[in-house]
Amino acid sequence: MSNSNSNSNSSNNSNSNSTSNSNNSNIVPIGYLLREPFIHLIEYPYSDNTALEDARAKVREMEALGVKGILLEGNVVIHGLNVLGKGCTSIVVKALLDRCSNRAYRSDSNDVEDHSFYDAETVVALKMMRSDSGRASMEHEADMLTIANRVGIGPRLISYSRNLLAMELIDGIHMVELVKELESNNNNNNNNKNSNNNKNNNNNYLAHIRSILSNILEQCFLLDSIGLDHGELSNMSRHVMISKGAPYIIDFESSSTTRRVANVTSAVSYILFGRGSRVLVDILNLYARRDEAIDALRRYRLEMNRERFNELLALLDLKFYK
Repeated sequence: MSNSNSNSNSSNNSNSNSTSNSNNSNIVPIGYLLREPFIHLIEYPYSDNTALEDARAKVREMEALGVKGILLEGNVVIHGLNVLGKGCTSIVVKALLDRCSNRAYRSDSNDVEDHSFYDAETVVALKMMRSDSGRASMEHEADMLTIANRVGIGPRLISYSRNLLAMELIDGIHMVELVKELESNNNNNNNNKNSNNNKNNNNNYLAHIRSILSNILEQCFLLDSIGLDHGELSNMSRHVMISKGAPYIIDFESSSTTRRVANVTSAVSYILFGRGSRVLVDILNLYARRDEAIDALRRYRLEMNRERFNELLALLDLKFYK
């Protein structure tokens, strides 16, 4: 999420739309959320005399969305409670959603084509606006995510209210974690150059990474094509997640349909110059072709069409890794 690093979603490598076991010991029923310490999570940061009433209003919104409780899972800790993410504008938690009682469920077939995608009781990612957020509501992000969903990009939007946004849970790792993994594997491979098995495994792994990068850029091209600028892809570290080997662009709160699109430009800039670019440039063997890739990127910015995009993919050696 833009300033909200919050990871639309996160956890341990399984793209989950799974039905939850309501006996899970980590579930906090909605009726407990106004108690200590959970209220400090719901109305984070809990700091003034109106916090209790604001927390009550947020819980009422949860009830309207069909939220039955939250699951205390994730790698981020707030007041001793595990959550999926924490950013400058929002907190993201896992939540148990009862779709049958979700009065705000988005049933427009133009937004979500396959409603069987959701079980009656589903674990989702629930984004909660922080009490000190400068945002007026979740409506803009919901609108942007809806547009992305129409072309198959991003976690599926389920429903939203003023302070809440419920969406498909994407369990996986962030791009920053993938880059760290790449750096570690790269160092290990350099120490085991003589093994043919290691070389074969490494080649397969590198092909897989190239496929992921190609997929990300294809999604960026599609966003460029529909005129939706994500706004944060120059730092993909926290705005792309990898689940079951597939990349997902997340966090559309800074997106826009009015400014000039720069999704491909931003993503390629991250590959060439961003965090972890050294290992990405090494994987793509771009040291000798970086200037050519930059020139191809400039040409693409002038003519955002499939021909210029394919030319760019070819120079990045990603054209045949879909």
